[in-house]
Amino acid sequence: MALSVSTLLSKIKFDRDQTRLTSANIARADVDGYTRKEAYAEKLVSKDTLTGIKQSQISRVIDRVLQKEVRNKNSDFGKTTILNDYYKSIEQMLGNKGDDSSYVHVLNDFATTISQIASITDGNKKREAIQKAQKLCTHLNDMADKINNLRFQVDQEINTAINNFNSMMSNVQDLNRQIVSLGIGGLDTTNLEDERDLAIHKMAELSGLKIYESDNNNISLALESGDIITTLSDIYQLSYTASTYVAPGDVLSAITTFTGVDITSTFKEGKIAGLLELRDTILTDIQAEFDELTRVLRDTANALHNEGSALGGETSLTGSIYAPNVVGPLAGTTVISGQGTLRIGVTDIDGTLLDYKDIALTDGMTVTSLLATISGTAYANGNVTGDFTVTQLATGELQITSTAGKYVAIGSAGSPKATISATPTYDNTQAYGFSHFFGMNNLFLTGNSVANPNPQIGISNAISVNPVLISNTNALSVGRLTSATPAPTNAGLGVTAGDATIALEIGDTLIQGSLTFNAVGALNPAIVSTTEYATRMMALIQSDIKSAKGAQALDERVFNELTTIAQNKSAVDPSEEIMKIFELSTSQNLTSKALSIVQSMDTDLINTLGR
Repeated sequence: MALSVSTLLSKIKFDRDQTRLTSANIARADVDGYTRKEAYAEKLVSKDTLTGIKQSQISRVIDRVLQKEVRNKNSDFGKTTILNDYYKSIEQMLGNKGDDSSYVHVLNDFATTISQIASITDGNKKREAIQKAQKLCTHLNDMADKINNLRFQVDQEINTAINNFNSMMSNVQDLNRQIVSLGIGGLDTTNLEDERDLAIHKMAELSGLKIYESDNNNISLALESGDIITTLSDIYQLSYTASTYVAPGDVLSAITTFTGVDITSTFKEGKIAGLLELRDTILTDIQAEFDELTRVLRDTANALHNEGSALGGETSLTGSIYAPNVVGPLAGTTVISGQGTLRIGVTDIDGTLLDYKDIALTDGMTVTSLLATISGTAYANGNVTGDFTVTQLATGELQITSTAGKYVAIGSAGSPKATISATPTYDNTQAYGFSHFFGMNNLFLTGNSVANPNPQIGISNAISVNPVLISNTNALSVGRLTSATPAPTNAGLGVTAGDATIALEIGDTLIQGSLTFNAVGALNPAIVSTTEYATRMMALIQSDIKSAKGAQALDERVFNELTTIAQNKSAVDPSEEIMKIFELSTSQNLTSKALSIVQSMDTDLINTLGR
């Protein structure tokens, strides 16, 4: 009889323990990361005799293989989500090829407008062309600045992600210690395990992880590279230093281990990997492509504009401090060599060539010796009605100034064109027109960066229209100074009013010329027009945007499907748990009645035996 009572009491206790466990499941059903807990009946045996039942150790309902799949897909999803988010910003910034506001349209608009200048005297169209050039520069500046600002934003976001990752790392270690300690004491650790798994899940969104399990439910975490980051006794935090300012082309912080080892390249999955790809590849590629477009635009337009002359342009032309292939500012001792015959003339408002000098360019000159030769050369017409002076300013640039009220014009006498290279002997592969070499009449400026066949970082952020042209649209070189020898001095024949060849060549070359582009960013080397290159840039970026959107959508769908499957296995269904409580309550009532009957029978038996 005593055994029956003991057995029934153990069943009541088991039902109560099951009720508490089930109630806890219901109460925590909406807690993020909570998994359903369950326990089973275990036999109580004494001397080979069943004496009752007890609740087993509480366990979590979880599929380890599925949990790993969800975690890995969370890393994939974290990466593609951040890439897609930033590509959305890039898409909004760049617009579409057919949009009036896109850089492709603005470039084509400028090239078309300048090619439509009908003559040197076409003031309205010249003014419009300069306005379109300003709009193009502003557009390129804006695009490049936004790309650079996005890179700065990414840099800050990486820093935040690393700090969060380190914080989560500490949280995992703290939970790990509690789990091991309580588990050794035989206490329930399942809720702590849920918290630890949730923390690891959030870490996996930031970076791919490897998990190593050992005794006492202890785990160690490692990065994709295998670098251990947390154990029961230690955490090995990562280091990253965000920049306070990011300039185009800046090399930004590495991610390092606690020992200072650079592990930046080991991040392949997770949000951090996506941010690194944006910082070091995607955004830098777009910047490089804009810079290459800017370089070819600048050098093509400037080469032609420097060949030209304006009607009623400037009485003084001042060049650049820097010159192609010259290290540092120009100096009087800078060695140069030339080919062809340079012509510098002075014209009146009608384009009449008042006087000029023809100077043969040779090997082994210096800037000082060239200026001396120019100054020492006689005027073709005896300096009767117009002259000029040529000097080198203290800061290095050349300056040519005409007689007051007259205008400077630069060109070539006959063929070949007057060109200069910064070499001891003439090198046509490094040669530029005289005016272009010294930057006397540039259409576009890019700070201290001058003509160069190689990629130049950051020039799209700096390109602008020569302020001389903005203040005086007549200074736009539309035609050419006569190259005839001897030059005609008749009225209006030095720079003819109907000549618009330079303007036409600038526009046509930009739209349909065969221009050399270097391999930069994600684009291969090409010999195409600037408008074709800009179109290719746009097409490539739009393709990347589409790919990023598709990859993110796929990862999201797979992640959600895996998560749903995992939740169906591990999550709490309140209706099922409530039904279970009802069943447990019924079981307790029946067991209690049975216990009451047994106890009553035991009492009756004792009373009977006592008579």
